[in-house]
Amino acid sequence: MSATVLPFRFARRLPQIRKTAAYMATVPVNHAEGHLREQLRRLEEGLRKKGVAEPLISSEVASYEGAIRAHLWRLLISEGGAA
Repeated sequence: MSATVLPFRFARRLPQIRKTAAYMATVPVNHAEGHLREQLRRLEEGLRKKGVAEPLISSEVASYEGAIRAHLWRLLISEGGAA
């Protein structure tokens, strides 16, 4: 018998999303992108270790990345950093 492992939606982990986006807004772009790649790699690795199916891993990572980037844009626009 096998079970399907369903993680809590990472795109709803608002404190972590806010923290990551806030950090990314304070560092140079290349460092911010590297930081995000590392966060996403760790997420993928952790989900694989827990036995989450590959299609679900891809979906979770993409959703989490989108949530971080959306929050980052909100931060940049609200602070006038995008102008």
